[in-house]
Amino acid sequence: MPSPTLRDLVGSAASQLPFVYAFGTKNNVLGMFLGIGYEKLHFMHRHSARIVLVAANVHSLGYIYKWCLADNFMESIAKPKCYWGLIGLICIDGLFLFSTEFFRKKAYNLFLATHICALTVLIIAMLYHYQGTIPWAYACATLYLLDILQRVLKTRVSTATIRTIPELGITRVEIPNINSGWRAGQHVRLRVISSGMGLIGWSEIHPFTIASVANSPEGLVLFCKKAGDWTNKLYDMANVSGLENNDRKVSVMVQGPYGGLGNFMISSFSAAVFVCGGSGITLATSAMQELIQQDMDGQSRVKSIELIWTVQDASALVPLLPLFTSMIQQSVFTSVRISVFYTRAPTGKFPFPDGFFRSTSLTLSPGRPKIQQHIEDTISRTVDSISGPKSGNMCGLFVGVCGPVSLADGVFKDAGKIDPFRRDQIGGVELHAETFGW
Repeated sequence: MPSPTLRDLVGSAASQLPFVYAFGTKNNVLGMFLGIGYEKLHFMHRHSARIVLVAANVHSLGYIYKWCLADNFMESIAKPKCYWGLIGLICIDGLFLFSTEFFRKKAYNLFLATHICALTVLIIAMLYHYQGTIPWAYACATLYLLDILQRVLKTRVSTATIRTIPELGITRVEIPNINSGWRAGQHVRLRVISSGMGLIGWSEIHPFTIASVANSPEGLVLFCKKAGDWTNKLYDMANVSGLENNDRKVSVMVQGPYGGLGNFMISSFSAAVFVCGGSGITLATSAMQELIQQDMDGQSRVKSIELIWTVQDASALVPLLPLFTSMIQQSVFTSVRISVFYTRAPTGKFPFPDGFFRSTSLTLSPGRPKIQQHIEDTISRTVDSISGPKSGNMCGLFVGVCGPVSLADGVFKDAGKIDPFRRDQIGGVELHAETFGW
């Protein structure tokens, strides 16, 4: 079998580029068919991009070496197909450089700008470099333009009310005019159109998990935690004085929804446990409200719901206490338990009086939760709640995690330690994780 030539390598690189574009878009074709969000397929984008990087560099360096040996590098590179190939190589290597973790975390806007510019120029370079790459260039352009079109169709402009929740260090964004069109666990990309966001802040767009349930009076609600320059500016803009109820109106562009729980239908399980850290509570608030509503409509099999929320300070419970109390009271047929844990010793006056947490449905405890124990307790309550002939009709336990990567890793590890007998009793355990980070 003959070894691949340098020309074969450019075909290998070009043939992988449509996969790079497809897996890198927010509205990728594979995700639509599989029901999986783009963020779950990003690893395919990175792997296919690495194949392109290696193939393109070996192809280019081979020709450069060949031209240098023949002492005709300048004459060869001056040919249009060759200098367009060099431009394409610069785009690919530039994309790799600015896609490293350092730039994604420290200079995300630079990472985003180089992606948009380099990927656009790369398509043009493919058209002029080699005739065999033209079909692949058209494929990339089609996928790219289709994604842009779908983003435009999924974008709505509205007026939002923003206010701060100091106990959580977040900005609450409420958009009453958008009150349907999403499922629990999905997220949207938010752009705030205001001079208060800075010179280029109004052009930035950031993802946030939806914290509310569809068809609610409050509409679409987002919790934007202070985690960088953009979210800090949003918090400062919302933290105004002299306005009624300390609320401020701003114009926003909302794009989405995206992602979500994929093929999971939580209402088809026998029990659900949500483990959240900090602002990751948004996954639980939307999913639990949806489950309670479905249970009231007779559309849910869930018999037990447990929320385990870890925060730094006990005062973080104060702003969400009305919502938690409301969910417990509304859940007539399903058992709801909410356990809040705080990891930092309280300073000053404790926010709750002695004897405030008398009910076992809502508890506040210091330290970190023992996830395995909470999951097994939920299994026991669920199994005990179903007796008689129905006891063998268990439909499994859903465990949803939203928070830092370390939290998700810990929950997956604890779920793996569950006693096999208990796992079989409930009908199996399924896990879904939403983690912070790029």
